[in-house]
Amino acid sequence: MARIPYPEFAPDFDMPTPIYGSPHDATLLNVFRVLGHSPALLTAVANIGHTQLTEGRLSDPDRELVILAAGRCFGADYVWAQHEQLAAEFGLRADQLTALRERRLTADCFDGPQRDLLAFVSAVAATARVEDTLFQRVRERHGDRGVVEIIALTGVYFLVSRITTTLDVDIDSRELDSALSAAGRPQD
Repeated sequence: MARIPYPEFAPDFDMPTPIYGSPHDATLLNVFRVLGHSPALLTAVANIGHTQLTEGRLSDPDRELVILAAGRCFGADYVWAQHEQLAAEFGLRADQLTALRERRLTADCFDGPQRDLLAFVSAVAATARVEDTLFQRVRERHGDRGVVEIIALTGVYFLVSRITTTLDVDIDSRELDSALSAAGRPQD
């Protein structure tokens, strides 16, 4: 049970995007419910999450690698519970999910660029500066925009992780699902 109660929402409050659920029909994800104590913050976090999903340049599998690795680095079971199935739907294999769950970020099931991405997320999560060689490899692969998006995504999931771990936010009975994909990234 969460350490603070989930608030009631004003009848006129609407989420900026419907993909995270509604505060008026019990579908709103618990992390957003608890953020409802600060509606402006809830709106900002929902907007940045939606932007990272719909306008980010990372591929879906790479985005989920970043999210799951960040969640593991920050000890957030909530993040794992919300993204494991989604990551599989976006193409991460069972052996990769097992390796991530077990924090084996250099496992052979990941290719070189994925191992670099995971090492980069781990470094961003743990230190103030990523070493130059790793930084350059990730920059060559993802470009300047990608580097910024990876760092920002890791940072957003630090926020989500600390909200969910510090407040003992209940893991939702529903997982994020492919509705995120349908509501998010335009199809090419």
